[in-house]
Amino acid sequence: MSEPQQPPAQPYGSPPPHQAGPQSPGAPQYPSAPQYSGAPQYPGTQQHPGAPQHPGAPQYPSAPPHAGASSAAPTAGPGRLAFILALVSLGLSLVVSVSYPLIYRWAYDAVAIGAFGTIGNGLIFLVALAALLLGIVGARRPGSKLLPGIAIGITAAQLAGILVSWVSNLFYALPF
Repeated sequence: MSEPQQPPAQPYGSPPPHQAGPQSPGAPQYPSAPQYSGAPQYPGTQQHPGAPQHPGAPQYPSAPPHAGASSAAPTAGPGRLAFILALVSLGLSLVVSVSYPLIYRWAYDAVAIGAFGTIGNGLIFLVALAALLLGIVGARRPGSKLLPGIAIGITAAQLAGILVSWVSNLFYALPF
């Protein structure tokens, strides 16, 4: 017996050449099956640069990049940080306010009580000012404005309270 003749092997992804040789008259002729690459093509997936393109394979348009991931990332930074700093300044304000009776009881010196108030309110002022500035930056960026808005509201109220307190203490101390 002689071996059947086989066409030479084709490189991966190239279509087979059409057979032009004589075929037996009784054999049915079928159209060639479409050739696909090994992996199915899904929308939004990128093909590798060396991946073959087959004329019979379905081509899907690539999906646009996910809008939530690209727009939320920049706004989450300053807005969220401003909100966290606003809560920290609110907590520090609560601690300083609750600590005043303890300071009055432990320190009988007016200078120590005044230094505690100045240092505590100064720290609150700096944290609240940083939160206000970050809140303004976060509110100007695209995306959600909820956290920066809350941070701006909390810190603006705190800064106004601290400034009014300092000015009233200044007017109280001037006549003496």
